[in-house]
Parts: sequence; C-alpha cells; structure tokens
Amino acid sequence: MTAYVKFGYLSSTLALRPTTYGDSVLNIKETLLLTFKIPEQQHYFTTKEVTAMTGMTKDALRYYEHLGILPDVQRNQYNYRQYSHKNLETLQLIKIFRDLDLDLSLLTPAHLALDGQAKVVAFKQYQQVIRDRIRHLEAIDQLLATKIDYFEHQSIDT
Repeated sequence: MTAYVKFGYLSSTLALRPTTYGDSVLNIKETLLLTFKIPEQQHYFTTKEVTAMTGMTKDALRYYEHLGILPDVQRNQYNYRQYSHKNLETLQLIKIFRDLDLDLSLLTPAHLALDGQAKVVAFKQYQQVIRDRIRHLEAIDQLLATKIDYFEHQSIDT
C-alpha cells in the first residue's frame, strides 16, 4: 500500500495523489527525503521545534509569514507562535520550492486562489522547470561519467 503526500492549503488540489516521475511512484518516505517529517501525535509546534524539524531559521519563518506564503500562524496566550500541521505542510512546499529555486511568490494566497485550471497550468509549468533541470543534471552526469572513464583508462595505460 502506498501512502500519499498532501501539501497544506493546496490539499484540495493535490490531496492524496501519488508523486510520479516516469515509471515510478514516490511513496511518502521518498517524498519526505525532499522535505521533513511532521509528527502526527502533536497538534501545535513551537518555533524552536519547527526550526529543528525543518532546518529553517526563525528569521526565515517570519519572512515567509511577512510574504504571506505562511498564513494563519496562531499565537498562544503568551504571544508565542504556534505552528499547526497545515503550517508545516505549507513549509514542506516552501522547502521544495526553495530547493528547486522556484519563485516563492507563486505560493501566495492570491496566486493559489486561481481557479482549478489555472492551478493545473501553473503546476505543469513548475513540472516542466523540474524536468528541464533533470535533463541538465543527466547531461552533467554523463559528462562526469565520460571524464571518470577517461581518467580510469589513462591511469591504466600509464
């Protein structure tokens, strides 16, 4: 049985859909290698817990709030931030976008409020960017394999 990943307030669009590339389906463990695991037994998380879990700094978390891409962070009675599962799911998506150098402004509520078809078009564009990068990395990998082969044969011949 494959577990699926959902991403924050994009859940209505992406909920419980497998991540696919080529002939493979990435299960939740493989997908989490790209981000981080959210503990299910806990409902709210402190800033310290979130920074430890995500590898993001406090300043980065505040910056994402300021940009409006990390909305609705609750506060406790002492005015400390309390991050929900929804917030952490959003941070997973932010982490993926940052890792892929995608524009974070694409995650603003205004952009995400697009109708279903516009979201499909936007996500297909993101997917194309990723596929272009994969092709580029495969070309680099092939170049490195050629160089390794050359150097291995050069050292055998001498």
